[in-house]
Amino acid sequence: MAYTKGDVFVKKESTWGVGVDPTTPTTEIDEILGLDSEYEYGLENQITAVNPAAMAYPSEISYHTAKARGKIDFVYNGALPFALMLGGISNTDPLEEESPYTWTISPSGTPIPFTTSCLMKGTNNKMAQILGCYAKSLSFKMGLNEPVSGTLDIVGKDLDLNNPFTAPTTVEVDDAPSWKPHEFTYSIGAISGITYITDLEFTISRNIDVGHGLAGRSPSTSYSGKFEAVTGSITAYIPDSATASEIEQLVLGGTSTNETLASKDIVIDRGYADAEEDSLKITLSNCIFSDYSAVFPLDTKMSYKFSFSGISAQVLWEAPFAKTNW
Repeated sequence: MAYTKGDVFVKKESTWGVGVDPTTPTTEIDEILGLDSEYEYGLENQITAVNPAAMAYPSEISYHTAKARGKIDFVYNGALPFALMLGGISNTDPLEEESPYTWTISPSGTPIPFTTSCLMKGTNNKMAQILGCYAKSLSFKMGLNEPVSGTLDIVGKDLDLNNPFTAPTTVEVDDAPSWKPHEFTYSIGAISGITYITDLEFTISRNIDVGHGLAGRSPSTSYSGKFEAVTGSITAYIPDSATASEIEQLVLGGTSTNETLASKDIVIDRGYADAEEDSLKITLSNCIFSDYSAVFPLDTKMSYKFSFSGISAQVLWEAPFAKTNW
């Protein structure tokens, strides 16, 4: 029987590269990245050719270092992906007393190492674990008539294919529903109550990698790297000329090309009130809008697409599980 479906789990490692098995049974949202996941994993070998000067073709192929990689596509139903990507977690009241716990997730120089466990189900289940994972990039995409989705790209220390873990006997997804764009409010600097945005997306990335020594093919250390700018774009229909001017002035900084650009915070808020489980607020700080394109078709709606780059992302989340779990 071919593989018909699968599960993917993430779990924080206390020591980088030492695998952590998913809980059996798995019933916690802190081990399930999101809903409707599609995932892939692989291994990369560094291959070179040995090509002597006297020959027109290589005399041998030489293999060198190896590292694991993976990618998980998912639908957001919690802010755990931001914890994996940003790495910095703090908490406020009720200070581990009872859920929901208020998490502040912000960029940290120390990323969170985790194990990714993959299970492909069939008559002969295929299992694999990527050990010593770090998140390299995280996307956030929302548009009309679809839930909020994302992709997490990871790099790992090792790939365990030899019966690596005991599969959970029960897998239950947290009752938090998928995030829908109409459940959020949006603001760009002082511009609030925005109803004309039709698409919004951004990507957080850092140049994290693993390092090798001369004596071994497997990575021996990791480099946390630095965060790159948060990049994204917003698409909007244009209800009136005032809105068009508003967007244009975000890019120009004023009414002409010699104006001074002022940075703006983009806030994406899903009813965060420091009281309700699964609510959150995402703040993209100090964003500069770099360009826009305006499309004026003859027979359909006009639209603007404008791109931005920001310094950092911070997330406030009413987490259903304690910070100590992560």
